[in-house]
Amino acid sequence: MKRTTTIAGPHAIALAGAALAVFAAAPAGACGEGQFNMGQGLGYQAYLAPIPATVLVLAPDGDRAARRDLYQGLERAGHRVTLVDDEQALRQALAGGHFDVVIAGFDRVEALDGQAAGLRSTGLIPVVPRAARRDPRLRADFAAFLLDNASLGQYLRAINTQMHVAAR
Repeated sequence: MKRTTTIAGPHAIALAGAALAVFAAAPAGACGEGQFNMGQGLGYQAYLAPIPATVLVLAPDGDRAARRDLYQGLERAGHRVTLVDDEQALRQALAGGHFDVVIAGFDRVEALDGQAAGLRSTGLIPVVPRAARRDPRLRADFAAFLLDNASLGQYLRAINTQMHVAAR
């Protein structure tokens, strides 16, 4: 014997109304929650530096072209970037202008004799090999440092840290 149940009367109308309300309602979102539309491109908002800096970069040997996107990203963020390829060009740039931040390989800066101490006071951000990242002198001597092949975000964070330290 097969038994069937039917909903009739006011219960049927209430159930139909509830089902209609559930299926016809717009998706709910929590406070601050963004809704993604599937199949459409996502927007990208560029990072803008809170304190734009004049940055002098001593490009690693043979690395200028490979890191071009990184240097352009620094400029898009609002920093003024000057690239030099060797220590002589670094000396000339330092003698001819003011830079808030100097980014250079730590070993190459130490080779500049007496200028290395002066660079520390202008905001040197050394680039160090990954093997040296745990050296306690780095954290003691510098507000920020970068590892080899650091990303654009890491460069921006290091420059921002250095600019906040200089503003104190």
